[in-house]
Amino acid sequence: MNFVISVWNVSGNIGLTMLALLAFVLAVYLAIVPHEIAHGLVAKWNGDYTAKMNGRLTMNPIVHFDLIGFMMLLFMGFGFAKPVPVNPYNFKKPRRGLFTVAIAGVTYNLIAAVLGFFLLSLVMFIDKAVVMNYYLFGFLYWFFSIFATVNLTLFFFNIIPLGPLDGFKIIEAYARRDNKFIGFLRAYGNYILIGLFVLHMAVYYVSTYASISWLQYVDILGLYLDNCTYWVGLGLESLFGMMFGLV
Repeated sequence: MNFVISVWNVSGNIGLTMLALLAFVLAVYLAIVPHEIAHGLVAKWNGDYTAKMNGRLTMNPIVHFDLIGFMMLLFMGFGFAKPVPVNPYNFKKPRRGLFTVAIAGVTYNLIAAVLGFFLLSLVMFIDKAVVMNYYLFGFLYWFFSIFATVNLTLFFFNIIPLGPLDGFKIIEAYARRDNKFIGFLRAYGNYILIGLFVLHMAVYYVSTYASISWLQYVDILGLYLDNCTYWVGLGLESLFGMMFGLV
C-alpha cells in the first residue's frame, strides 16, 4: 500500500491513484488466490476432493480471505490466503500426493512471476513503438510490475522449510518419519517462523523512526526476501528487456 500512497504524494492525481490501487489489488488477488486453488486442484487430481467439497476451488476472494494474511500483506509486503483444506489419507499415492500438492502453489507463483516480467517488457516495448495512453500505460506497467514482484516474493517466502509453509511440506513428503532434522522443524518450525516475523516487524518499525542503518543486517527474513526477489527479478527483467531490445 506504500506504493499507492507514494503515487498520490508524487502526482496528486486522484485518477492515477485509483488506477494504482486497482492495479495493486488485482495483482495481489491474482497472485494469492490461484496459489491456493492450485493446491486444491492438485489434491483433487491425487484423489482428495476435500477442497472441492468445501467450495475452495473458486476465484471468489471471500472464501479465501484470511485476516492475518491480509494484515501481513498491508504492513509487511507479503501475506497469504486461508490455506486450502487437504486430507492426505485420500491420496492414491500418499508421498507423491503430499509432494505434488505442496509444490503446486509455488510452481504457480514462479510461472506467474516469469509471465509477469515478460508482459511488463512487452508493454514497455509497445509503448516504445507506439506511445500508449498515459493512464493505460500507467495501469499496465503498475499491474505487471506488482504482479511479477508479489508472485516472486510469494515463491521465495513459501519455499522456506518452516512451519506450515510449502517448503516444509515439500521436504517432509519424502523424508523418513524418524528423520531428526524433520522432527526438529516439525516441533519448532512454527516458533522460528514467528520469531523471524517479529524480528522483521521490529526492524521495520524501528528503522522507520530511527536512522539505524545496521539494523537491516539482523532482519534475516527481510534480507532473504529482498535479495532473492531483487536479483532474480532483475535477471528476468534484463532477459526480457534484451529480447525486446529495451536494454
